[in-house]
Amino acid sequence: MKNAVTGYEYTGNNAATLAAAGVDAVVTFKQAINGLGVPGKKLKGLKAVATLVRFSKTEKVENEEGKVTPKPIYFSVFDAEAVLARK
Repeated sequence: MKNAVTGYEYTGNNAATLAAAGVDAVVTFKQAINGLGVPGKKLKGLKAVATLVRFSKTEKVENEEGKVTPKPIYFSVFDAEAVLARK
Protein backbone atom coordinates (compact mmCIF):
# COMPACT_ATOMS: atom_id res chain seq x y z
CA MET A 1 0.00 0.00 0.00
CA LYS A 2 2.05 2.81 -1.35
CA ASN A 3 1.69 5.90 -3.46
CA ALA A 4 2.57 5.07 -7.07
CA VAL A 5 4.04 8.51 -7.84
CA THR A 6 5.96 9.38 -4.65
CA GLY A 7 6.69 5.88 -3.35
CA TYR A 8 5.36 6.87 0.09
CA GLU A 9 4.35 3.84 2.18
CA TYR A 10 1.09 4.55 4.04
CA THR A 11 0.94 3.76 7.76
CA GLY A 12 -1.61 3.70 10.56
CA ASN A 13 -5.31 4.09 9.79
CA ASN A 14 -4.56 4.97 6.16
CA ALA A 15 -2.79 1.62 5.66
CA ALA A 16 -5.71 -0.21 7.27
CA THR A 17 -8.18 1.63 5.03
CA LEU A 18 -6.19 0.72 1.91
CA ALA A 19 -5.85 -2.90 3.03
CA ALA A 20 -9.63 -3.10 3.39
CA ALA A 21 -9.98 -1.65 -0.11
CA GLY A 22 -7.61 -4.31 -1.45
CA VAL A 23 -5.28 -2.12 -3.52
CA ASP A 24 -1.48 -2.10 -3.73
CA ALA A 25 -0.71 1.30 -5.27
CA VAL A 26 -2.78 4.48 -5.24
CA VAL A 27 -2.62 8.04 -6.59
CA THR A 28 -4.50 11.24 -5.87
CA PHE A 29 -6.40 13.00 -8.65
CA LYS A 30 -3.71 15.64 -9.13
CA GLN A 31 -0.99 12.98 -9.19
CA ALA A 32 -2.89 11.07 -11.88
CA ILE A 33 -3.00 14.18 -14.06
CA ASN A 34 0.43 15.68 -13.34
CA GLY A 35 2.54 12.69 -12.29
CA LEU A 36 1.19 9.98 -14.58
CA GLY A 37 0.13 12.24 -17.43
CA VAL A 38 -3.44 10.97 -17.73
CA PRO A 39 -5.82 13.62 -19.13
CA GLY A 40 -8.55 14.63 -16.68
CA LYS A 41 -11.34 13.79 -19.15
CA LYS A 42 -10.17 10.18 -19.28
CA LEU A 43 -10.63 9.90 -15.50
CA LYS A 44 -14.31 10.80 -15.73
CA GLY A 45 -16.42 8.14 -14.02
CA LEU A 46 -13.51 6.58 -12.12
CA LYS A 47 -14.48 5.96 -8.50
CA ALA A 48 -12.15 6.63 -5.56
CA VAL A 49 -11.11 3.49 -3.71
CA ALA A 50 -10.67 5.21 -0.34
CA THR A 51 -10.68 8.51 1.50
CA LEU A 52 -7.53 9.03 3.55
CA VAL A 53 -6.57 11.68 6.11
CA ARG A 54 -3.46 13.66 6.89
CA PHE A 55 -2.99 16.31 9.57
CA SER A 56 -1.91 19.86 8.78
CA LYS A 57 1.40 21.02 10.21
CA THR A 58 0.38 24.69 10.18
CA GLU A 59 -3.38 24.86 10.80
CA LYS A 60 -4.82 24.03 14.20
CA VAL A 61 -8.41 23.52 15.36
CA GLU A 62 -9.89 23.58 18.84
CA ASN A 63 -12.04 20.60 19.83
CA GLU A 64 -15.05 20.62 22.16
CA GLU A 65 -12.81 20.15 25.22
CA GLY A 66 -10.75 23.24 24.37
CA LYS A 67 -7.69 21.24 23.29
CA VAL A 68 -5.87 22.50 20.17
CA THR A 69 -5.04 19.77 17.63
CA PRO A 70 -3.79 19.72 14.02
CA LYS A 71 -6.52 20.19 11.42
CA PRO A 72 -7.41 16.96 9.55
CA ILE A 73 -7.27 17.15 5.74
CA TYR A 74 -9.20 14.47 3.86
CA PHE A 75 -8.29 13.35 0.33
CA SER A 76 -9.48 10.67 -2.06
CA VAL A 77 -7.18 8.16 -3.72
CA PHE A 78 -7.63 6.07 -6.85
CA ASP A 79 -6.26 2.66 -7.81
CA ALA A 80 -3.09 3.31 -9.84
CA GLU A 81 -3.70 0.33 -12.13
CA ALA A 82 -7.19 1.58 -13.02
CA VAL A 83 -5.79 5.05 -13.73
CA LEU A 84 -3.01 3.71 -15.96
CA ALA A 85 -5.51 1.55 -17.85
CA ARG A 86 -7.26 4.75 -18.97
CA LYS A 87 -4.08 6.39 -20.27
